[in-house]
Amino acid sequence: MIERLSAWLAGLGYQWFLLSAFVILAALFILFRAIPRTRPVTGQLMVLSGMCVMTLFFYLLTFSLLVSIMAADSGCTPRTIPRLWCFLMLLAAAAAFVAILKKDNTPDKPFGRWGLAMGVAVGSIFSVVLFQFIGYYLSSAVFIVLVMLAMQERRWKFLVITPICWTAFTYLIFAKLLYISLPIGALFELL
Repeated sequence: MIERLSAWLAGLGYQWFLLSAFVILAALFILFRAIPRTRPVTGQLMVLSGMCVMTLFFYLLTFSLLVSIMAADSGCTPRTIPRLWCFLMLLAAAAAFVAILKKDNTPDKPFGRWGLAMGVAVGSIFSVVLFQFIGYYLSSAVFIVLVMLAMQERRWKFLVITPICWTAFTYLIFAKLLYISLPIGALFELL
C-alpha cells in the first residue's frame, strides 16, 4: 500500500508537493494560532513544522527508490540513509517542539520578522524551481547564501564556507555513497 502511495507521489510534479505542503502548513498555522499556549511561539513552530512536512515527503519518496537483490541481502539499501536521516530529523524536531513549548522559552518577536519567514518560504520554492535550470547543488548553495544574508550574517568566511560545505556534503552522501543523482540542471547538461 505505502509503495503504491510512494510511486504515485514520485510521479507527481514538484508543484503538487509544494501545494500540499502549503495546505498542511496553513492548517497547522490556524491550529497554532487557535491554541493560547502555542500562539506566542507560532513562528518557531511553523518553521519546525515545515521541516517536518518536508521530511515526511522525503520519507514517503524512499519507498519508490529501487532496491537491488544484492543490496536487500546486505541490509543497506538506497532507502537506508534517507530513512535514517528522516528518523533523526523527526527526533530532533520532537526535542525542539518540547523546548519551544517550555514556559521559559522566549516568544516570537512581534510581526516584523514574518516578512523574513515569508521571504525564506518563497526563496525555498524558487530554489526548487531553479533545480531544473541550474541544478540542485548550485541552487541550494545560492539559497543558503541568500538566507544567511537575510538573517544578517555578514562574515564572508561563513558566507563562502557554509554553502561549499553543504554542497560537498550532499554530493558525497547522495552521488558517491548512495549513487543517487540529484538534478544538475539544463544549464550544466548543455556542457
